Amino acid sequence: MAGELGQQTVELGTVVRQAAEESYLALRDLVEKSRAADTEGEGGQQRSDTEKKIELLKFIDRTRQRMLRLHVLAKWCQQVPLVLYCQQLASTLSSHETCFTQTGDSLFFMHEGLQQARAPIFDVPSAIEVIHTGSYRRVPKCVEEIGTQNTLFQDERKPTLKKLSTLVRAKLLETMVPKEISEVSVTDGIANVQVDGEFKVLLTLGYRGHFSLWRILHMELLVGEKTGPIKLEETRRYVLGDDIERRMAVADNPFTVLYSILHELCISFVMDTVIRQTNVLRQGRWKEAIKSELISDSHTSAGQGGNNALVQLGQDGELDLSGFRIPGLKVNYWLDERNSGSAESDSSPFIKVEALQDMQIKCQHSSFVLDPLTDKEADLSLDLSCIDVEALIFKAIACNRHTRLLEIQRELKKNIQISRSPTDVVLKREEVHMNIMQKRMDRRDFENCCTNEVLQVRAYGQSYIHLGINIRSAGFLLQSPKNILPPSAILESEEALNKGSITPPEVFVSLKTRSILHLFAATGRFLGLKVYSQYQITLKIPKSILYGSDFMVMGIPWRANVYYLLMQLDNSLMPVFYLLEVHADGEDRSNADATSDAKEAVRFNRIDIGQMQIGLEYLSTLRSEVAFGKRPLSEFLLNIPSLQPAIISGGPSKRRKLPEDASSMQPGTTLTYGTILAKGNWCITENIYASVLLQVIKHCLLGIKYAQLTTQMNSLNIPYVEEVGLATPSSNLWLRLPFAPDGSWKHICLRLGKAGSMSWDVRINDPYYGALWKLHGGSTTAGWGSRVRIANTSEMDSHIYFDDDGVILTYNSVEVDSIQRLVSELQRLSNARVFACGMRRLVHVKVDEKLGQNQLATKMKLHSPKKCFRDRLSDQMTKTFRIDAVGLMNLWFSYGANAMRVVHFVVEWEAGRVGCTIRVSPDHLWPHTKFLEDFVNCNEVASLLDCIRLTSGPLLALGGAIRPAKMPAVPAVCSSAQKQNGVLLASGSSSTTVHTNSHDAQTSSMLSAAGRTVPGLVPSSLMPFDVSVVLRGPYWIRIIYRNKFSVDMRCFAGDQVWLQPATPPKGGPSIGGSLPCPQFRPFIMEHVAQGLNTLEPSFLNARHTGPHLNASANTLSGSQQVVTTPNPLSGGAPGVVKLTPSVGSPVAPSVSRAGNAMLPSSGFPSGTAGASAHLSSCTNLPVHMKGELNTAFIGLGDDGGYGGGWVPHAALKKVLRSILKYLGVLWLFAQFPDLLKDILGSVLKDNEGALLNLDQEQPALRFFVGGYVFAVSVHRVQLLLQVLNVKRFHHQQQQQQAPQSSTQEELTPSEIHEICDYFSRCVACEPYDASRIASFIMLLTLPIPVIQEFLKLIAWNKSLSQPHGDIATAQKARAELCLEKHSRSFSGDYTETSLPSKSNIQHDRANNSVDFTVTFMLDHNLTPHMSSSGGAGWLPYCVSLRLRYTFGDNSHVAYLAMDGSHGGRACWSQHEDWERCKQSVVKAVKAVNGSPATGETGQGRLQMVAQMTQKQLQLSLLHLRDGSLSAGSTRS
Repeated sequence: MAGELGQQTVELGTVVRQAAEESYLALRDLVEKSRAADTEGEGGQQRSDTEKKIELLKFIDRTRQRMLRLHVLAKWCQQVPLVLYCQQLASTLSSHETCFTQTGDSLFFMHEGLQQARAPIFDVPSAIEVIHTGSYRRVPKCVEEIGTQNTLFQDERKPTLKKLSTLVRAKLLETMVPKEISEVSVTDGIANVQVDGEFKVLLTLGYRGHFSLWRILHMELLVGEKTGPIKLEETRRYVLGDDIERRMAVADNPFTVLYSILHELCISFVMDTVIRQTNVLRQGRWKEAIKSELISDSHTSAGQGGNNALVQLGQDGELDLSGFRIPGLKVNYWLDERNSGSAESDSSPFIKVEALQDMQIKCQHSSFVLDPLTDKEADLSLDLSCIDVEALIFKAIACNRHTRLLEIQRELKKNIQISRSPTDVVLKREEVHMNIMQKRMDRRDFENCCTNEVLQVRAYGQSYIHLGINIRSAGFLLQSPKNILPPSAILESEEALNKGSITPPEVFVSLKTRSILHLFAATGRFLGLKVYSQYQITLKIPKSILYGSDFMVMGIPWRANVYYLLMQLDNSLMPVFYLLEVHADGEDRSNADATSDAKEAVRFNRIDIGQMQIGLEYLSTLRSEVAFGKRPLSEFLLNIPSLQPAIISGGPSKRRKLPEDASSMQPGTTLTYGTILAKGNWCITENIYASVLLQVIKHCLLGIKYAQLTTQMNSLNIPYVEEVGLATPSSNLWLRLPFAPDGSWKHICLRLGKAGSMSWDVRINDPYYGALWKLHGGSTTAGWGSRVRIANTSEMDSHIYFDDDGVILTYNSVEVDSIQRLVSELQRLSNARVFACGMRRLVHVKVDEKLGQNQLATKMKLHSPKKCFRDRLSDQMTKTFRIDAVGLMNLWFSYGANAMRVVHFVVEWEAGRVGCTIRVSPDHLWPHTKFLEDFVNCNEVASLLDCIRLTSGPLLALGGAIRPAKMPAVPAVCSSAQKQNGVLLASGSSSTTVHTNSHDAQTSSMLSAAGRTVPGLVPSSLMPFDVSVVLRGPYWIRIIYRNKFSVDMRCFAGDQVWLQPATPPKGGPSIGGSLPCPQFRPFIMEHVAQGLNTLEPSFLNARHTGPHLNASANTLSGSQQVVTTPNPLSGGAPGVVKLTPSVGSPVAPSVSRAGNAMLPSSGFPSGTAGASAHLSSCTNLPVHMKGELNTAFIGLGDDGGYGGGWVPHAALKKVLRSILKYLGVLWLFAQFPDLLKDILGSVLKDNEGALLNLDQEQPALRFFVGGYVFAVSVHRVQLLLQVLNVKRFHHQQQQQQAPQSSTQEELTPSEIHEICDYFSRCVACEPYDASRIASFIMLLTLPIPVIQEFLKLIAWNKSLSQPHGDIATAQKARAELCLEKHSRSFSGDYTETSLPSKSNIQHDRANNSVDFTVTFMLDHNLTPHMSSSGGAGWLPYCVSLRLRYTFGDNSHVAYLAMDGSHGGRACWSQHEDWERCKQSVVKAVKAVNGSPATGETGQGRLQMVAQMTQKQLQLSLLHLRDGSLSAGSTRS
């Protein structure tokens, strides 16, 4: 239906008629309805006017819409002819389609018919060959190859082609060839016809079978661009070649036809390419820089993209050239912005490219221009093979630019201020690459302006100002090297030159003036001067001395810019200099600046360069610089004779006498700089101008430097004298300083230095430095001896050196505090000189050793009966002190006996520091050197040496006491002595005994076996923070132990020191001083006696006498039984003191004090922890010392803990080592009260444990836990523990008639004995730690059965630690209860209770559990070899096991955590192995809980856990070692 409706048509008139009729009918109906309503309204309701109007409005709207549609339809019908024409075309195309379809079908069926109707093609050539030759050479190899052979054989080709070439040449001779064809050649029957840059054609004979006609084989156009020649389409090339062949066949001159057609085609392509490239340039980088238009009869195509179809084909396939005309092109460049809108008034130059009547491309310029290469009229042309319009534009611009620059050059050469020589104004051509050509043209950089020719105008020397022309805008471009002119001056002059407000000569005169001033400014900046231009300075300069608006001012950098140098040029371009002195407003010179508020030059002085003389040698050097090129400024400075002494440094310089009169100079050397500048510009280089400025500054600096130095000397009240009366200004000042040593420095000469130099120096003539110079040269007769050398000088004092005459101090500039610095350095030199002379006088430096020994022996013979104390002191100084090196500011000396130098000192006076600095080696010997430096600063050399002599020995002994001590090996002692009951009797001496601590010896052997120490050394048990040394005075040394105990050591003459605990001030030990040290004086006297072996036997016996117990009211009754076991340190078993009350004796309210006399003194060690070796009998001791020691032993009672005594140097080291151990024991005892209060108060109730009494004088204390009283007392260098069973004591007092069996659990005597032994071995041992005491107290709070479990564990650990005569056992596996509390890194499954207690053992009384740690030392033979780095590499591998023992009815042991040494995993490097070992340990702990009761096995549960854990660790080590070995073998 849609298709049918679309195909039906109707007349337009019918539509109009029907629309009119419908409108009429609708209007009539509306009128009738209105009348009917009016008629009916007379009898009824009448319609209102509003309703009628609405009906009428609806009618009008419908009619209007219908008429509008009708109007639109009528408008559309006006295009019916076009629509009909389109319908006709569609019908024609449809009919054509039908025809083509029918034709294709017919051809298809015809092809099928032709296949059936074809006839055979007979091979006539082969038949002829068979008839004539009787054979056939072209018999095919197979049936498939049967057919016609169209190619010649190889032997047939050459003669055939030769014949064809002959025919072609003959035809060429008959045919006329145009002269425009550049090349005609024949090869293999093919004629090559070529026109350079246009086309190339390959021809041969045989067009359509006619060998007299030409046939085109190939045709190629040579016209092209940078990308290559133009390529014709295949169809166009075929049509064009066919047409040319037909025209050549009918023409009399075929080659003329060939050339004319192809030439016109190439010219068309050339112009099309030129127009297209021009349009691309106009829209690209040459936008708004060029414009173009086509040259033709009609300019309607101006600016278009060229001809789209230059060559068209007619209806018959012929070329239609009728009416064809190739348009030309006009390209304007250097567009004038003012006339860019109007083409008629445009005066910009242009290039015309067009094809003339002879069809040749011609390029013409609008004006006459010269070629820069030939200086002839420029010939502009296009290379047709590589068409480049941009290159043509560049060439035209270059020629036009060259022409304009030539005109400016002729104008500049007429100006004498600019051109004085032929090389002052030069037009120079520069090579510029194309990549630079292709850059933007509007940049200010001169190199990017695409110019290769500039006009060079000499500024000075070999420096030129360049003038170029911008290729885009034809504007002038000025350029100069950066060091000639500032960029602002170039831009300003360039802008004025382009505006035309100033002529080129005026521009270059101004630029030349500015360039010379800029050179002066650059030279001034190089010399450190501050430069101001005329726009920056606010100085009020008198107008009478100004020559113009161009000038430069330099501020000389002294205390303030109060001196300025004014530089300008006169009309003949000669430099004019004025020195200005300026005072700031309000005389505020500290803020004087040329750019601040306006200041007025109060004085000025012209410096005439015409009076500055210059030598001929230097003049020849400058001329050679002009001849051979520019040289750097630094090299020029070296050529100035007056600057050479200022530049050369590093050695002593000799003074030269200046001539008194200028007439003394050689004749001919009176040339001045003014004469050189007036001769001409060709030889005035920048070096000459720089030399002129240097000579000018030379006259300025000398006077300013003199004024500044003298001003500073006047302010410091330093008298000086200057030289006057000479023809030239004097440069020497003579000073006098108040601290000059003993009046020897009378000639202190301050030399201002050479003119033009910033440096100055001071020279002092002194024979002392002459002796140092000789010593530096290796002389042994300089008064210092043969062993003294010259000490190195610090870098800060490198400007001070000496020579044969004296010392020189050189300075490179004058500062605000130059004289003050000079005085400071002279003071340091003086102090060093005085100290060195004093040392040389006291030490008696000898020139010759043999001569010195003879003189000393003679002196001893003459004065030995009457030698005074001073002479003995001097002899001691000579023997013990030696000067090693001496320098300007330092002196090196050493202290020691004979050739053994013990201490080395360096005394140095450093720059910037008041007083000297002393450095000591070894550096840890003196805590500080303040007191030694005070002696040197006060010039008390004898006191310094005496202090060193008296304190070096005690300090060395103190250092040796803190560091590891040497001890003979135990087997060696045993081999040379007889061992009886743990006491070594030295062979040959039965009265001297050396007590050996078995536990310390065992520890030493274990540590030696573990690799902790080297053989023969006992490791120091002191921690780094234990001991600190402070100097309270020159001879007063304070030894501080853990900030609680202090011992003062005062050094005196006589090879002995006084040791005494530091007395606290009134506020008590908390403010300062030391806690009391009970029995300190007897303690040191006892060790002195042991060391010296000089005490009588009665004193040895007397020191053991004393009451064992005090029978006062606080003591127990005499019926108590005292059980005393031998001291564990004397070789016997550990001892326990058990008090057993007798029957009927009353119970004492408290236990009596147990002091030092509770046990026999013979049972305790009286020396150090190791074997105390006594001094040899050959030791020479003064008699008064022996008497003093005997006197000291008279009062060995309690002296309040602050008594002291004398100690000789021979025994000082051992006494100090024992004192440090004694202080450690006192410190450990001092921790007991606080720990007891914290632990007992937190774990036990008030009636279960408390501190009973504390005696600080003994010192001793008692505390009870449960039913036991524990007594701790200090005995020499050890803490002793005694235990009293209070329950058993009560049972013995309350005797009943019927004995009752005690059901309460008690400790057996053996267990008490084990507790005391464990206390002495592991708790109160070195290094002292409060956490071990806390853990031991916590252990005592446990119930008796739990304590017994721990005692069994301790006994088992003790059995493992027994050496059994084999030192290697120390490397075996062993275990111990860990008492020290350390920060652990246990695994995340265990969280340690954060209690404030220091104890490592945690007792949870509410839950009946205890947490503790057992440390297992792994077997060294089983641990795999690992490279341990760091400070713990020497320690054995350990594993710490944290356990929880729950006691009671259901007692068991629980695993908490496990940690290893050396990073957390001990020797298990792999995490998997460590976890496997941990799981095995957990299983072992669980297995013990399921084992039989401890009573049945006779072992404690904790002991069984430790044994099982140790076995599992050994098994894990075996698996680890076997695994590593197998892995190693596998890898190998």
